[in-house]
Amino acid sequence: MVKKKLTFKRIDKNTGIESEILTATAAQPIKDRAVIEGIKTALNTKKTRKYYALFCTGINTALRISDILKLKVSDVKSGYVHTAETKTGKRKQFPINDALNAVLVNYIREFKLQDDDYLFFTNRKDKLRNVQYIDQSQAYRKLKEVVEGLYPDIHFSTLRKTCGYWLYQITKDITLVMHALNHSSVSVTMRYIGLTQESVDNAFNGLNL
Repeated sequence: MVKKKLTFKRIDKNTGIESEILTATAAQPIKDRAVIEGIKTALNTKKTRKYYALFCTGINTALRISDILKLKVSDVKSGYVHTAETKTGKRKQFPINDALNAVLVNYIREFKLQDDDYLFFTNRKDKLRNVQYIDQSQAYRKLKEVVEGLYPDIHFSTLRKTCGYWLYQITKDITLVMHALNHSSVSVTMRYIGLTQESVDNAFNGLNL
């Protein structure tokens, strides 16, 4: 059996520096609430407010990064997220919780965003002079730059897995989490949010024959 690579090489176009980036498969959810709060505090500055809002959106919605970056203000303004998943094409609609709503309301007000604006905009424009959303490499680079000291193995998939993990801790309903993540089976979801190994570890720790 071929073992999956856990990292891949990336060369920064500006500096030429090579670095290793964790793959989505290897990424794990953040299981410590104190670490989550530490990351939020580190990102919640005027310079990185966009990435603070992005992080909060990821851990509170279970959306893939490709779908988060395409969100417009109108997609979240009603108190619900309205989107179609890029990967599956499935429509998703679910309420925005109070914590995320407070972040987004303040963020939209701070940057004076309009309904048709991308939430996670860039100053770069296309040929028609339309403002674009930030690309994944730019977002990942900034997120890792700020967060690495607090959580070295950060990956975009970490955000989605963290949401799934804490949904399960709150509800103890793995089927609900499976549907929230649009997975095909409970076993896939358990592996994805790191419960399979955790369950095995807990079982052995409680064995004590």
